[in-house]
Amino acid sequence: MGKKNRHYHILRIIESSPIESQQDLLDALGREGLDVSQSTLSKDLKELGIIKVRGKEGRFRFLQTKEREIFHVGVLLKKELQDFLTATVPVSNFIVLKTVSGNAGGTAKCLDDIGWPEIIGTVAGEDTVLIITRSQEQAQIVVDKLQDVLAAK
Repeated sequence: MGKKNRHYHILRIIESSPIESQQDLLDALGREGLDVSQSTLSKDLKELGIIKVRGKEGRFRFLQTKEREIFHVGVLLKKELQDFLTATVPVSNFIVLKTVSGNAGGTAKCLDDIGWPEIIGTVAGEDTVLIITRSQEQAQIVVDKLQDVLAAK
């Protein structure tokens, strides 16, 4: 069973019933024929941005947060940069990214969605992304973040 399949089942279960503990979730996954260790489940919950909150009636349940979207966008951004980035050129409060032809739009979309406060916006062409920041210092922060994304395992 792959991670995507496991993630699908976890999300479906927590959205369809009030799961109060990791053990309850493990039991529910087991009833669906998925044998998952507690440590794997903990990692999956973190990756999916799932948190445990107390409901109005005082009982706990798992909920998915926006962190999952940011995680997903981060994964996509890393893939875009690894696969298509050919150059990064800081120019004052701008950063010019050169990509493989036809891939600037996807890279710009990921940068727009990642939510870094230093980025005011992006403009994409065929093989070039212009990242706009407020200052040269913020541009350098974005360059550093891009390098961190590429270096992350």
